[in-house]
Amino acid sequence: MTIDSGCAEEYFVYFHGVTDSEFEVLEKKLCAARLRTAVRFTFENALDATILRIMSGPAHSRVAGNFFRVITAKITSIPGHDTLSTQSLGASSLQIPWVRSKEGYHALGPVTREGWDAWPSVMIETEYSEALEYLRMDAGWWLINSAGKIRFVIIVQVMTDQLALHTEGWAMSDSGHRQTGQTSALIPICERIFDINEEGVVTSASSDLCIPYDFIFNELVGNPPNAVFNKAELNSFTRWMFHLLK
Repeated sequence: MTIDSGCAEEYFVYFHGVTDSEFEVLEKKLCAARLRTAVRFTFENALDATILRIMSGPAHSRVAGNFFRVITAKITSIPGHDTLSTQSLGASSLQIPWVRSKEGYHALGPVTREGWDAWPSVMIETEYSEALEYLRMDAGWWLINSAGKIRFVIIVQVMTDQLALHTEGWAMSDSGHRQTGQTSALIPICERIFDINEEGVVTSASSDLCIPYDFIFNELVGNPPNAVFNKAELNSFTRWMFHLLK
């Protein structure tokens, strides 16, 4: 079943009862059609169902890829770190047993997290203009269901009719309520919001996009600096990115 997302460059396909052998055939078909890198899978294990989100638009993939690249460069430039301090986990499928297996768009984590099933610490999710609420749901889902492994989620909303970016930074924060058996004292909170137009003008109540050091790395020694993107850097990146897309 195909579900219209309301965007000409994105759609969803729902499969019910896909077996392992059928999934292998599906993967081969997507690779043959050169669509595999544009597809993200969500497996609803309890329902024995699979959802494919296909994002074939060039603007989406280029913005997401380049934004991830500059974020990685900023993190690895923190004193005492280099390009070998973090690992890119790409679109690896992350599993919540008996609930859901889900692929993010871009993810990174410290190299101290080893193994084929290592979880990232920072996740980046991107979408088109019609789907901001889906992005926010994804951010909350990663933060809640990763059991503290994913500590920061950056969501990027790409507008293509008139080029613009909407960016948010999400993390778990104190809810102000006492933890009980049914509720947690921590909830997903949007900590930073930035709107950047085609000219690179940044509108935000925040002075910068900050990823705290201890949200990225497991070991905290002394008082290391955070990874910070100020408005001037966001301006430069956006103008450069939109110039490439024209």
